[in-house]
Amino acid sequence: CPVALENDANAAAFGEYVAGSGKDVDSCVCITLGTGVGGGVILDGNIFTGCNSSGAELGHIVIVADGEDCTCGRRGCWEAYSSATALIRQTRAAMEAHPESRLWEIAPTLDEVSGKTAFDGRDMGDPVATEVVNYYIHMLGCGLTNIVNIFQPEVLSIGGGICKQGDKLLKPLYDYICAERYSKNSQKQTRLEIAQLGNDAGLIGAAFLDKSE
Repeated sequence: CPVALENDANAAAFGEYVAGSGKDVDSCVCITLGTGVGGGVILDGNIFTGCNSSGAELGHIVIVADGEDCTCGRRGCWEAYSSATALIRQTRAAMEAHPESRLWEIAPTLDEVSGKTAFDGRDMGDPVATEVVNYYIHMLGCGLTNIVNIFQPEVLSIGGGICKQGDKLLKPLYDYICAERYSKNSQKQTRLEIAQLGNDAGLIGAAFLDKSE
């Protein structure tokens, strides 16, 4: 029985390409914001894997030289600032520094902090939560702009639980990218989209892999 083996983030990106946010385009990049920052790149309908099947580890581009420690062993990786894990860490640090913050009403203990805690606090008008969210969006936008500048894909798709924030996340990210991208004067621009397939993206992408190679 022919079998194909693929990285989970690459398979998810391929799923979005064939049946989700990247459907009907030739190139797309998909970013997943979870425990880490996963990425998959589809160019001319093919998954980009590099010369050794280790390409497109997009979460490990450095956005802050000598910055936060990353699980990969480097410092300052995008993943260390823009994963859901990073947002939780940033929220907890802000709460510890500001016992007066209304974030404590949302999460009475640090163990109860989630990726949506800071966004909920911002919606309540808490300035500490707003600062956390603004910082997170700034760092996420920095990495996304790098992806646009490198690949200029037709679609840049982001997924993960944080994306349930919808336009509250997407609009400021889009504004950031518009202001910072190298291609700001080009007629054709990358579309920023929310991933459509959720946890099924990897399964769908895997089902469409070419098993003849």
